[in-house]
Amino acid sequence: MIRIPTAWVSVVVVVALVVTGCTTTNTSSTKTMTSGTSDTDKKHRRSDALDNYIKLGLGYLSEGNRDGARFNFQKALEINSRSPGAHNGLALLYQLDKEYRLAEEHFRKALQYDSKYTRGRNNFGVFLYKRKRYDEAFEQLTIASEDVNYSRRARVFLSLGMAANRLGKEAEAKQSWEKALALDPRMSTPYFELADIYFREQDLPRAKIYLDRYEAIVGPTARALWLGVRLERAFANKNGEASKALALKKMFPYSKEYLAYKEWLAGR
Repeated sequence: MIRIPTAWVSVVVVVALVVTGCTTTNTSSTKTMTSGTSDTDKKHRRSDALDNYIKLGLGYLSEGNRDGARFNFQKALEINSRSPGAHNGLALLYQLDKEYRLAEEHFRKALQYDSKYTRGRNNFGVFLYKRKRYDEAFEQLTIASEDVNYSRRARVFLSLGMAANRLGKEAEAKQSWEKALALDPRMSTPYFELADIYFREQDLPRAKIYLDRYEAIVGPTARALWLGVRLERAFANKNGEASKALALKKMFPYSKEYLAYKEWLAGR
């Protein structure tokens, strides 16, 4: 039995009403309506039902209810087997299930049926990145980034920068992360990634600026403290280095960054 979350009850009611409306015939009213109006009405109802099944499936998926998500995505495909949104939903579900072949199959179907479906292309690009297929991820995310009307475009540029960085394309990575921040300056990850890449390039003042902005948003993290230790050493700020190192030891004693710090100390 599938449990329906309270937040989605209204959506379920809408789906039920729409589906019922598609299958119920009123003889007297049918005789008085033209066939064109009736067909148009049915198309609108099917479209509404399709959209609501997809929304309901994504809602279940966000709550971790995979059975509920699967049921609703499959119901959506019963209405339209070529629905990009339904195939994207199933792809996300199969990705969680670690059924990677099926996930890729449904991502490709979503884009086959609508090559301008940016949400699906972005999700496919992230999927490819996680599978360490960086060249393919870069290609998909580059296309997705060109959709100036996509509401999550800042996230696309964040992922595009990550793929570019993995491919050694540092100029493209910096450009993508800076674009992400231009679109959404509240994002934290691009600040750290830019700090890290500028540190590697020995542009220390710029690295410090971006690291400070990152920490102002998220507070201390193991990665940020470890980078901070090395930055303070580069600036010959002994007090700053000691403070960052102590925080790293106290807050993240079992992190890989603290192990790296101890090895770094031993090698100096």
